[in-house]
Amino acid sequence: MTNMAITRRGFMKAAATATAALGVAGAPVLLDEVDQAFADSTPKREKHKTACHGCTNCCPVCVYTEDGVVVKIEGDPDGPLNKGGVCLKCLSQIQTVYSPRHVLHPMKRVGDRGQNQWEAISWDEATDLAGEQIATAVEKYGPYSYWSARGGGGAYIEWETWGLDYTFGGCNSLASGACQCAMPRDFVSTTSVGFNCCVDMDNVDRWVGVVDNAELDGKRRDDTERVFVLWGSQPHSSKAAHGGHGLVDARSNLGVKSVVVDPYLTAEAAKADVWLPVRPGSDCALMLSWIRYIIDQKAYDEPFVKYWTNLPFLINPDTRLAYRAEEVWPDYVNPAADPDDVYDTPAYVCFDARTNTIQPFPFTAPGDSPVDPVVFATATVNGKEAKTAGQIYWEEAEPWTLEAAAETCWLKPEKIQEAIELYINADFGGISNGVFSDHQENSSTAPLGALAIDSLLGFVETPLSAFQNHGPASLTPDRPTVRTGVFSTSFERYGLGWTTGLTKGENDRLLDDIVAGWDAKGRDGEEMRRYFFQSRCDTMGANAHKGIHQWQTCAPRELREGITTGEPYRPRVMYEMSGNKYAVMGPALEWKKAYDQQDFIIQQYPMMTSFTVQSVDLFLPTTEWLEYDSYEAPATHFNRHYARCQVTHLGETVNPFVSPYQVAKAAVEKLGEDNVFDPDAYKQPFFESIEAARQFWAEDMGRESWQEMLDDIDHRYTETPVEEYLVYKQYEGVVSDGLPRGFATISRKVDVYSEAMIRLARTGFPYMYPYEQPSCDDYDPICTFHEPTESPLNDAEYPLVITTGRLPHFHHGTMRHAPFIRELMPAPELRINPQTAAEYGIEHLDWVKITSRRGSSHARAYLTQGIAPGVLITERFWNPECYDSTQETITPGIEECGYNIMSADSFQNPCFATNSYRAFTVKIEKCDRPERIWVESKEFEPFMPTLQNEPVTEEVF
Repeated sequence: MTNMAITRRGFMKAAATATAALGVAGAPVLLDEVDQAFADSTPKREKHKTACHGCTNCCPVCVYTEDGVVVKIEGDPDGPLNKGGVCLKCLSQIQTVYSPRHVLHPMKRVGDRGQNQWEAISWDEATDLAGEQIATAVEKYGPYSYWSARGGGGAYIEWETWGLDYTFGGCNSLASGACQCAMPRDFVSTTSVGFNCCVDMDNVDRWVGVVDNAELDGKRRDDTERVFVLWGSQPHSSKAAHGGHGLVDARSNLGVKSVVVDPYLTAEAAKADVWLPVRPGSDCALMLSWIRYIIDQKAYDEPFVKYWTNLPFLINPDTRLAYRAEEVWPDYVNPAADPDDVYDTPAYVCFDARTNTIQPFPFTAPGDSPVDPVVFATATVNGKEAKTAGQIYWEEAEPWTLEAAAETCWLKPEKIQEAIELYINADFGGISNGVFSDHQENSSTAPLGALAIDSLLGFVETPLSAFQNHGPASLTPDRPTVRTGVFSTSFERYGLGWTTGLTKGENDRLLDDIVAGWDAKGRDGEEMRRYFFQSRCDTMGANAHKGIHQWQTCAPRELREGITTGEPYRPRVMYEMSGNKYAVMGPALEWKKAYDQQDFIIQQYPMMTSFTVQSVDLFLPTTEWLEYDSYEAPATHFNRHYARCQVTHLGETVNPFVSPYQVAKAAVEKLGEDNVFDPDAYKQPFFESIEAARQFWAEDMGRESWQEMLDDIDHRYTETPVEEYLVYKQYEGVVSDGLPRGFATISRKVDVYSEAMIRLARTGFPYMYPYEQPSCDDYDPICTFHEPTESPLNDAEYPLVITTGRLPHFHHGTMRHAPFIRELMPAPELRINPQTAAEYGIEHLDWVKITSRRGSSHARAYLTQGIAPGVLITERFWNPECYDSTQETITPGIEECGYNIMSADSFQNPCFATNSYRAFTVKIEKCDRPERIWVESKEFEPFMPTLQNEPVTEEVF
């Protein structure tokens, strides 16, 4: 097909000319001569079904092509969550896949970094060059000189980067989305509830779509009060195609009420029954006031708290861990002990209301319990005063009266009370805990606060609950167990990591079998395990911030400082598997300095960004999602797991799961298998060819071949029956030991008091077992509030507090090159209260310079009463036009409109190394519109799709 170029301006001009000709009475319509055969032909129109990858929601969609060119995208009406809905990100994929910035061939930099000079090369040359650079660095400087990066840019690769990392024995993988997005909540849910339940709006959809007539605890739908709390969660923006309408349906069809805790009057807040515009960074203080109120008013679900949480456990004041019964009564025989030494169900110590003494508290069904545990108590244990976990929580929350929280959080005490009363009087409820907490210093304690609130109210594995297990795998016949974390593959591969729910003896047997397996392959299994343990300890920031093991990442600040200082070592060759790191990493200027010091940077992505132009040496073009086959986990919609199916294919773009395999293969061949840590590691998550990948995914779907799945266009998914997918109160079901299933936690109950946080800080448990990592200061095991390091309460120089949210237009750093979206949102807006704006002489749509202690950015003022005085909110942004050919010079774009140029990593969350992307202080001033900022529709013509559809080359791998 001949390449075509069209602009919106040109199209409108041509249409206007034709219309004018038709309007002249009797005048002939003048059309250009065309090939008659072409004019008489009818394009072949085909319908395809696939799943969007514009964000992590991965909605099922229908795509139409004419002669192989994509002409239309619409939502699949059969989608269980999106129900035919799609958002701007999905609709703009036509502009994305045919964008002039969609790179179709491997590109090697030929000029200096930042000059945007490239040469197209073959895939063989590209993979050989990448392999050579990695091999040279590893051979010359050691395995830690190689590192990888992923996430935070619409990437199609996430945890799979370990395949290359551990091939060479490297230890640093920068997951920009991990420390800053979901990982803290994932750790809390995995270790304290026993399953991954990163909270999102799916819970509302599940309620609307499946359980609207369900009966639970003798209450039918029409007899219940349901309240959903969106704490920093914005489904209309972050889950635009299904989360927003799910809440609307819940409100209109079922009468679900809502509380929104958010500094900004979001779409959800505008319709909420109660809106609490909390001061950014003060959320944990508000959570503690909720906890205090619930306890003070005795509004908690007493049976659930007593028998299904660890709050009644007495805590050893020396170890800060719950007393085991054997510590107090050495001859105690635990009735729940497994005689086969496989499953572990400890007995603890409580204060018994029946005898007014401390007593063993074995795990039983509530009706069979030999004790009546007191939740809030102080008692003498082994000669020492000990408090229950509940008492410790109460004492932490006790100072946070409604008035104290209102003063700290810039709220009215009566509004806080109104919100709490609405929630505690609900029959069913849940807190959707958004990424606000992941972007600030309190990232480890905020999810503990949300857990404590819902556990106190018994909102666990109930309708609307954020803490809801699902899928038949959770209905275990035996005591439930869970591995070290969601991404534990590599820990298990090398014989590390504790499986919660198993005894020490069983854990040791499993790990010893892994070591023996390496011995059988001719490798020293114990040496493999020891090296892997040491590499985890040597990961940048891993000793101070052990929570990063949850997603196999490294601490961003420590990595950046290692690159720039060489201490304790310098990572030198980077394989970037996502997009614009300037948009998603901060402080951006400091990161650019680090990238400038890299020996070589490889990037795989569908299109170049300003990060590519400024920092990358070799670019490997991967497929956009319309060109992309896969069957990975993010495409799960309720009880269905969708395949993503290639609709078109341009140039030599390669599936992102294939190119890393070829790069690693080239490097291993150069180094020699005997000179790398694990020469087979890259073969686990990646594939030698797209054919191999398709076959693997087909078998994972229960199909004989990928073609078999394609032939059944209406069933390109796997499906779990609803009655198996969603089962409430699973913890009550009886399993093989005759006891209730409980939870996959150490206590078999909800660990509201997080022993996991303390054990993690001291030894790296559960990841590092059977070894012990050097200890650091304990991480808080309960929700605590620490005033942010930069606070408007004591910062006269930078008196305003800023935060950020999410727009439906973009996902992280993506889609800024889609011209129609950029017309709608050409530049970031600074939401500001009119009172604050007046203090600085700023009027609506004025340009504003925003400055933190790290740097400055720019935005247009948007005056609104939907945000409190003294608070600012703007979007994460970057300017991709700063290297366009229409520009006289090239810049990274981050100083024009780059929110993360202002963010801070000098202060972090202790456990997860979370940087402060929100809730830091700034100052503002009115300014002129910066150069290079496009705001008019005409300016975005260079981004218009070219409709290029080069002939598909032979499969290169």
